[in-house]
Amino acid sequence: MRTHTITVLAASVVLALASFFPGAAQAQNASARPAAQDLASEPIGKVVAATGSVTIEHASAVVVQANVPGQAGQTKVGDLVYLDDVVHTGADGRVGINFTDGTSFNLSSNASMALDEYVYDPKGKSNSTMFNLTKGTFTFIAGNIAKTGNMKIDTPVATMGIRGTTPHVEISDDGTAKFDTLIEEGKSKLTNKGQTSKLTDSYFRDIELCNGVGRTSLEDRITGCTTLIGSRQGTTTTLAIAYNNRGNAYTAKSDYDRAIQDFDQSIKLNPTYIKPLNNRGVAYLRKGEYGLAIEAFDEAITLNPNYGEAFANRARAHLKKNEFDRAASDYDAAIGLDPNLSAVWSGRCWARAILGALQAALEDCNKALQLDSNSAATYDSRGLIHLKTGQVAAAIDDYSSALRFDPKLASALYGRGLAKLKRGDKAGGNADISAAKTMQSNVGDEFKSYGVQ
Repeated sequence: MRTHTITVLAASVVLALASFFPGAAQAQNASARPAAQDLASEPIGKVVAATGSVTIEHASAVVVQANVPGQAGQTKVGDLVYLDDVVHTGADGRVGINFTDGTSFNLSSNASMALDEYVYDPKGKSNSTMFNLTKGTFTFIAGNIAKTGNMKIDTPVATMGIRGTTPHVEISDDGTAKFDTLIEEGKSKLTNKGQTSKLTDSYFRDIELCNGVGRTSLEDRITGCTTLIGSRQGTTTTLAIAYNNRGNAYTAKSDYDRAIQDFDQSIKLNPTYIKPLNNRGVAYLRKGEYGLAIEAFDEAITLNPNYGEAFANRARAHLKKNEFDRAASDYDAAIGLDPNLSAVWSGRCWARAILGALQAALEDCNKALQLDSNSAATYDSRGLIHLKTGQVAAAIDDYSSALRFDPKLASALYGRGLAKLKRGDKAGGNADISAAKTMQSNVGDEFKSYGVQ
């Protein structure tokens, strides 16, 4: 049977919360803050890590270079930041900043952030922040303002209200943005003899490696997660996330046994953490143990009946067992929960096509292609529908489209070969069928089971 897309959730990462100020400084927004000379004495944060090219533009137009070799007056770790500062990193730059309320920010290369508003009084009830992220990659831990006031993060596409979460934000040069909540609770602290210690750049680096930020290799992801797990500095919640991250990396390497061990450990540490339940099912699914995969997805759905990805993954497992009715039912549930997943519409199209509900299947495939016009599996499914309904030319077109995106898709080659034979192209049809059988010897038997030969 040809392969459909399997949804694997992006995993959360571990971050540590630290606070580095002996007392709480505070700054105010433009409508209530004191004169500029007073602001200079009220830092709102300071640099805790900086490498490469980092520029901090102060409101007074003073520009301080951070960690640029050979330049005088460079900003060192421990230098302060103020309200209305703008932070930039270059192509090789990275900077970590901690704020007086305990919020921690890490900016990767080519990033820009403006500190537009910051009001924090440890005893106050009107605390607020507004940081403007315009480009680059940001990882941050929400501090006390998120819990006691109004923390907002502005991006080119949306303004986020932060409530005790740890987001990861990637903003491309064209202004598009990707958001991910990295850890939702159980933020940990690094301590040294009862004192809160600094988040080092290497610690942030391990976090980003474990989360697969950017083009991190699988080996580096595993190394980062292993370092975090080995440090044993996080809560059980954060360790569960690290095990889950590493399990996903092992799954991507097809090392399913190690992946399952990590998912098991993650679930043991945090039985309410749903992602490793789903991801364990994906590992079993890819390993070919479909019954165990279904059991894992069952557990995920029991824990969260609104988890659309788990329904979609369970549907895929049912397809592998030729349980098309059950697969279609799970796809129904997944679509009801998240109608914007193209792979779910494509999967239900395939299930319905096999079951003979051809018009409904055609509508599903058309919807899937509206969401993702580059899906070989969807064109392949629609090709089968056209082949079953005798629309030979349309079938050839769809199978050819599928092969453009996946030249080694045996079912598309075989289906196109059958369509060519029906059109009278004996040489072309036999050539496609022969090539398909070379790729997958039993492809002809599969088509017979679909009622097409």
